[in-house]
Amino acid sequence: MRRLPPFVVVSLLALAGAAEAGMTRMVVSDLPYAPVWHAAVRAVCDYPVERAADGLIQTDWLERAPRDGETGVARVRERATVRVESSGRLTTRVTVEVEAAGWRDGQWVPIAMTRPSETAILDRLRDALASRRS
Repeated sequence: MRRLPPFVVVSLLALAGAAEAGMTRMVVSDLPYAPVWHAAVRAVCDYPVERAADGLIQTDWLERAPRDGETGVARVRERATVRVESSGRLTTRVTVEVEAAGWRDGQWVPIAMTRPSETAILDRLRDALASRRS
């Protein structure tokens, strides 16, 4: 039986593994917790990190320009929560949840569509893991 390279498995699970709205998951099936944790910390390097310990990374708000589809707001702020959990000796689960708000009419209003930001964090994590394997 032919095995897929580990990074392919990670990519497929990241795309298929988001069961809950506002939360994106990825399973790394060939690395222990420690290297995945370090890659997760690097993946949120653009955000101001408030806490990174015990498998939980929480960031402070980061402001950015609105993306396509985020119309009617002058700017956007978002913060991320990343959970890294060991599911066995060589299996690690990563969950990313982003909360976003847009500035409209003098106040911050929630933005429901956070998948692009969640996917971007997982992409950076996947890139960090791929460079580790090279």
